[in-house]
Amino acid sequence: MLTLSRRSVRLLILPLAALLVAACEHNLGTGITTGPAPGTLPGLLGTASTYGILAGASVTCNPSATNAINADVGISPGSTLTGFPPCIITGNTNLGNAAALFAQSSALAVYHELAGMPCGTVVGTVDMGGTTKTAGVYCSGSTLGVTGTLTLDGGGDPNALFVFQAGSALTTGGASPNIALINGAQAKNVWWQIGSSATIGTSNKFMGNIVAFTSITLSGTDTLIGRALALNGSVSLSATSDLIKLP
Repeated sequence: MLTLSRRSVRLLILPLAALLVAACEHNLGTGITTGPAPGTLPGLLGTASTYGILAGASVTCNPSATNAINADVGISPGSTLTGFPPCIITGNTNLGNAAALFAQSSALAVYHELAGMPCGTVVGTVDMGGTTKTAGVYCSGSTLGVTGTLTLDGGGDPNALFVFQAGSALTTGGASPNIALINGAQAKNVWWQIGSSATIGTSNKFMGNIVAFTSITLSGTDTLIGRALALNGSVSLSATSDLIKLP
């Protein structure tokens, strides 16, 4: 029987730990490129699938508003929820607990899955409003902008997948609707991976799941058919009525 001294065991463990740390750093730095196929992204959400809002620090609703989240709300590792009531949450609320932590872990996995998808079309910082996009992965190394209406054409395929990758921010504006879906395109299959924060302009009808590394702001009288998942910062709803519904 082989007997190891405490010193030998320590020498074996240290290299293994170093390998595990290096692997984690690689995945965080480059985005996870293995795992479920793009069509299984909703399944990858796991416990986060029932959440309309997830935040790392806080969720704020202006107390003079009548904002409504028709879904679950979670915050982790923070736990600050402000303005509810009078603002309304129709689902469950998990603040700084194990359920919120698990949901955030799922959202983080989705973020890396989206970030790791190869770019199909570089859109750069050119405003996408007034254009029509077919299914695919669209990317910008810095910001994404939508002023006016961006039309997403599913081409008759109800599973058509639209992924938008922004190195930094997403900013929208202009008249509603902001995102229009045609020919079978569905909000559940639209994903926005944002490297910093997203700001949805006033009176926008926005479609899809926003997964932002920092924060998400709805500016007022917005309708989000999708999810606002902020990994580290806050989700803020304005002084006028906003509505969030699961796709």
